[in-house]
Amino acid sequence: MNPLKKAEITKILTNRFADDPFTSIKQLPHPHQLKDAQKAARLIAAAIQNNQNILVVGDYDVDGVTSCVIMEKFFHLISYQNARYIIPNRFSDGYGINPLIVEKNPADLIITVDNGISAFETGEYCKQNGITLIITDHHTIKDALPTADAIINPQQTDCPFPQKEICGASLAWYLCNAIKLEMGLSIQLIGLLDLVSIATIADMMPLKAVNKLLVKAGLKQFITSNAPANTILKSHLKSTHITAQDIAFSIAPLINSAGRMRDGDIAAKFLLSTDLAQAQAHYQTLSTLNQARKNTTQEILQSAQKSLLIGENCVIAHGTHWHEGVLGIVAANLSALYQRPAIVLSQKDNTFKGSARSYGDTNLIEAIKMQAGFLTRFGGHAQAVGLELEKENLEPFFASLQNTPMPKISQISTEEILGVLDLADIDTELLEILEHFEPYGQGNPQPSFSCHQLKVTATKTFKSLHQQLELSSTSWKQKAMLFFCKEFYQTNDAVDISFYLQREPDNSPLMVLKTITKCPL
Repeated sequence: MNPLKKAEITKILTNRFADDPFTSIKQLPHPHQLKDAQKAARLIAAAIQNNQNILVVGDYDVDGVTSCVIMEKFFHLISYQNARYIIPNRFSDGYGINPLIVEKNPADLIITVDNGISAFETGEYCKQNGITLIITDHHTIKDALPTADAIINPQQTDCPFPQKEICGASLAWYLCNAIKLEMGLSIQLIGLLDLVSIATIADMMPLKAVNKLLVKAGLKQFITSNAPANTILKSHLKSTHITAQDIAFSIAPLINSAGRMRDGDIAAKFLLSTDLAQAQAHYQTLSTLNQARKNTTQEILQSAQKSLLIGENCVIAHGTHWHEGVLGIVAANLSALYQRPAIVLSQKDNTFKGSARSYGDTNLIEAIKMQAGFLTRFGGHAQAVGLELEKENLEPFFASLQNTPMPKISQISTEEILGVLDLADIDTELLEILEHFEPYGQGNPQPSFSCHQLKVTATKTFKSLHQQLELSSTSWKQKAMLFFCKEFYQTNDAVDISFYLQREPDNSPLMVLKTITKCPL
């Protein structure tokens, strides 16, 4: 196979977005394209004018936390003081809004963010008690909608918004824009897009169309932001060229660790910090929780691999009293390891409760929805699902999944290896070409390449885990990194590799190896 040239790489990546009409932030859809957004804005504007008590109810993951922070910052921008937020605790409150939360937190108007589309009991409670309920959620709708005064969810079949798969923080931001329009305000809300970009990446939304624009603009806001939390987050990143991968692998897990291990409000307070000292104190707490999250994840991952049900369509791991906060991460690890969707369940009494993560272009929520008869509860979206079932249904559920064709997400691109690359073409010009098509992530995978018959000319090992290699082909040499080595390579080894490129602090390109195998000299 002939090596790819830079012009061919540009053409391949350009074609990924050939049918994408959204190329500029000015082309973002109007807020009123979201069904009920204008109706919700009118209700909120009236509540503000009457100085009513407004309560925002979020979720404990990155998307739910940032959605609450967006709403809180918006109300601060317009100097409205009779609004507050609450983030349910995973362990004491469970997921999403419920009547007990409403009863404990009296309000005239409630806005849910990143939850609520299954809040049937809460909808009836609010109706009976004269509480205005506005639901904003992006999760898949089941058979019916709860009672509410307005429901903003692009998954509704009669919602004309041009992209169905957007996150809760995006909807919160759009709702703020709708309120701004309704009240004739002159404030700027683009500064809140840093939070939208973090949530979109963390919630594994496809980085195409509207999402691509929001993340691209949000990353710019994050990079230039002087907000205390952002300043601290950036100071702990190893790269000065901040990408979606930095958000996905460094920032999102840190923010998520609060809700996973203790309480999501810790992360919200960090993001809302008004000075560096305050932000630093919250960051230290998050950092400690994040390390605990890593340790717990590793322990459960090791146990999970001893209890696996392995099928063609998915894998299921189950154990007793596993920490609920990390089951989704363990599922993501197993999904990557076994290259298929993974479900991880923790048993308490005769009930299994857990999380599932998709793989590739499998539409996981649709696959799970077809097994609804085995489940007591489930919810989520194409990439991530939460579920609960009785012990007696575990094996029938697994067997049924294996016998059901897995539905696909048509808009997800799984193309990653673009082709063979010559070492001579790896330079800053190629980096600039690749960076032009960022952000990379779900739906827009980071371009990877392959090289064959390279020679290892130098090696360096770090922490007995990682290895830096100098690879050569004829007269060209290039630095590469292999992380979490299964084996270590020696000088003069011949290897075939697949890799992606990232920019080093000195702006030189670094090959990050995805696969490496020895080959005959």
